[in-house]
Amino acid sequence: MQKRLRAKCLCPMRYLVLSVLVLFFACGPRPAEIKVATYNIYWLDDGISDARKARLQTVVRELDADIIGFQGIQSKVALARILPDNYTIGMVDDPDALQELAIAVRAPLEIADLKMVFPEKVHDRAFPQTSDLLQAYVEGYSRRLIVLVHHAKSRASGRAETDPRREESATMITRYLSSRVKYDHIVLLGDFNDNPDDRSLNILESGDPAASAGIDDAPDAFLYNTSEALLEKDYCSHGYNHLYDKIESDTFDPAVPGARAENNKWRGKPHDFLREVEVKAILFDQILVSQNLREHVVESGVFTHAEAVRGSRSRIRLYGDEVVYTNRGSFASDHVPVWTILKF
Repeated sequence: MQKRLRAKCLCPMRYLVLSVLVLFFACGPRPAEIKVATYNIYWLDDGISDARKARLQTVVRELDADIIGFQGIQSKVALARILPDNYTIGMVDDPDALQELAIAVRAPLEIADLKMVFPEKVHDRAFPQTSDLLQAYVEGYSRRLIVLVHHAKSRASGRAETDPRREESATMITRYLSSRVKYDHIVLLGDFNDNPDDRSLNILESGDPAASAGIDDAPDAFLYNTSEALLEKDYCSHGYNHLYDKIESDTFDPAVPGARAENNKWRGKPHDFLREVEVKAILFDQILVSQNLREHVVESGVFTHAEAVRGSRSRIRLYGDEVVYTNRGSFASDHVPVWTILKF
């Protein structure tokens, strides 16, 4: 009789233990996913049109990223107007600068420290004007990331003249990270004004300042380029507006056939970009991570919401240190965001 009573008493206890275990696994710690993105916003100042502001707000909302590195920002106020309230902005915000770097992080992430890495004028060849390297310590989810926002020298003066300057900045970044890349969780993102096949990116991927240009078959040994697989699909991040400015669908196809081959075709050759280059779209915006983050990369992509490419183009003229808009267009930017998801 005692044995039967004891058995009956144990049954409720078993159900209680099972219930506790179910609740533990249902409510216990879950893997954290952090979406990192980079976005070059074409000359973002305080006077953008209402239509452009609305499109930029849509892009940021639909991008839904936890960390965004920005290029082409004139002021912190201008950036704050397109961001939701749950983002914190990190920016040096020089009142005399036309285009600056910035970072925005979404709660519960926080910016613990912020600085420019190469502010001295002696580095202006590699990092012209205020296109310095912005470094932020981003903390949250029991993690700390060192996020570096980069905006390399543009190709405006021609690749023959500007390639060495981008290669120089890549070499300086490699040397700066050489003693930290094995121990810290590093994210380098931005507008590199080169695609993953160009020498500046091969330097960053290999850690070798003598790296050559061209398609590299060797695995990335220094920084892992999460965007390189996008290039293999002919995905781009710059130049879509000329293709899709009147698009009516909600999304666009990020693949532009021949984009990779066209970039490689003209490397090292004198050419007229406007007249001779047939495919003008290109993958300029990329995200690279330290090797200790490689296994945490679960997905990468290009933002394909049509609001990122729809609308009329803005036009500007530079008069010394002053930017004058000759037309306030409605398009968001000549770039679209590139993103990567890290899962811990």
